Amino acid sequence: MSSWSEKILLIGEEIILSRLVGIEGPGPLFRWIFKIPIFFFRIGLTPFGDHILLLTTIGRKSGKPRSTPVEYRTDAATGERIVIAGWGGRTDWRRNIQADPHVRVQVQRRIFDAVAEPLPAAEVADWLGTVLRINPRSKRYLSRWAGDAIDADNVQSLMDAANYFPSFRLVPVGKIQ
Repeated sequence: MSSWSEKILLIGEEIILSRLVGIEGPGPLFRWIFKIPIFFFRIGLTPFGDHILLLTTIGRKSGKPRSTPVEYRTDAATGERIVIAGWGGRTDWRRNIQADPHVRVQVQRRIFDAVAEPLPAAEVADWLGTVLRINPRSKRYLSRWAGDAIDADNVQSLMDAANYFPSFRLVPVGKIQ
């Protein structure tokens, strides 16, 4: 952490995620707040750096495009984006991917089609361990969401927690715009 503002943001995130956002889902207020970045993507402003992408799936019931801002990481080896569903995978975008893995992805101003491939539990566990080492404060809310304590140095706890965080690798198909 290089600045006080980044530290304050992390503390704010920890408070919101560990105390205010529900275990079963974000609830109506946070669902609305979490959708705010869609507006910025649509008007061409993407102040989210390499943290949030806009994921567009096809609604499993409606058949219509559904866009959701999702936090992601970039796989250093492949350059592919990896997204993790919270709330035990009970997110609409995860359910839509299960029905049709073909998605559209916008990262800043780059747009591309991709196929969402499920990550094996071992990769999810490895990533959770990395997150816990980088940001030890995340242990509180990740453990809360998983329903059991998660420890970065306990491989079994990470493997158990991986079941609560279904994750996908977004493999580009075609040309990135």
